[in-house]
Amino acid sequence: MEGKHTQQQLHIVSWAYWLSTFCEGATRILIPLYFYSLGMKVTKIAFLFVCYELCGLLANMSSGFVLNRGGYKRTFLGALFLHTLASAGYLFVPWLGVGMMLLVWVGMLRAMRGVAKELLKTTSSAYIKHLQTNHLQSHWLLGGKDSAKGIGLLAGGVMLSLIGFVGAFGFLTIASLVALIMAGGRVGDVREQKTVSFQQFSHVETRMKLLAAARALLYAGRDMWLVLALPIYLSNMGISKVNVGAILAAGLITFGLIQPISGWWVKQRWTLGAYTIKDPWLYERVLFVSCVALAGVPIMMLFYGQSLLAAIILIVLYNVISGLATAPHNDLQMRFAQSNRASIDIAFYKTISQLGKIGAVFLSGLLYQHWGLEGCLWVSFFSLLLSGILGIWVAVLSKRTPQAQRFLKKYVYSPQKTR
Repeated sequence: MEGKHTQQQLHIVSWAYWLSTFCEGATRILIPLYFYSLGMKVTKIAFLFVCYELCGLLANMSSGFVLNRGGYKRTFLGALFLHTLASAGYLFVPWLGVGMMLLVWVGMLRAMRGVAKELLKTTSSAYIKHLQTNHLQSHWLLGGKDSAKGIGLLAGGVMLSLIGFVGAFGFLTIASLVALIMAGGRVGDVREQKTVSFQQFSHVETRMKLLAAARALLYAGRDMWLVLALPIYLSNMGISKVNVGAILAAGLITFGLIQPISGWWVKQRWTLGAYTIKDPWLYERVLFVSCVALAGVPIMMLFYGQSLLAAIILIVLYNVISGLATAPHNDLQMRFAQSNRASIDIAFYKTISQLGKIGAVFLSGLLYQHWGLEGCLWVSFFSLLLSGILGIWVAVLSKRTPQAQRFLKKYVYSPQKTR
């Protein structure tokens, strides 16, 4: 796939993926606010998110092998179909009461959506690995999906207020179906040359393992307070559902816009006459600094989060810095993945990083129940610091690679640098 056809494939994959993440963003605001309004305990709502993340983890563990054996197109379309079924399943929720049947049914739907989401994410990343023509395209795909999710958060709050829970999921079912139809007749297929087995999970490069662990802690630092605790905290402050969705959407849309800009900015070289103001940076060098800066936001939230204006500013600030912290991961996961087994390496990365989400969502429910938002913020702070420390390790190992040595020789030790 080359030239114009390659770009068409990238656009199809990106738009279908973004539509699915729009639906997921709306769901992330609809579920906690709707079920909390029914009187469901925070720990039970957290259980629904754990079902989602746990099944996403299981999907990640097998997604690389499904892609490798079945091809990219079949996996991508199957995931979109599963996503559509999950959206349609929520239409029956109001007729299930508020007992155990409701919890089991929604838990099953969350599990189904978790599988679909992770299959879509892994397939889209693998497509980009084979189709991208420059390093910024991975940032646009992954940054765009976060902006789409942010718009979904806003739309979810608006729909819940205007057309209710059933009306909102009716709309999301149609949107998922549109994504499936759009991709069905146009997305191309990719098949890897090398057939792999489950044993290949143990042969992942050390840098990829460390990068995955750093991403898991980065996810944990975010989901510990932004996914479940913050919407309920804002709702308890008397903020309407629409405004809660708008606040979270503003942060996530900012995050999605910052990611591709960060990828471009990190690689820029700025000069003023004969003087170099900024050299291109290695992505590995950004990992530690960005995580340390990010860890400062939960601490500031502890002291100033009681003010709504300060909370909004800090939420947006967190997402700005998070965009910078995430940008290196978007590029490095593609670079560290080996071309003849890209689906396996990317699936491993996403499986390990998913563990951070599962642990964070589960703990956030318990922490919020007993210690409120403050407990979630403290654990977030330490998770982000640990992620930065692992980033240093990745940078040290990467300096030994031929690619890093060529970069250092060209830019860091260049004649212009020594003037």
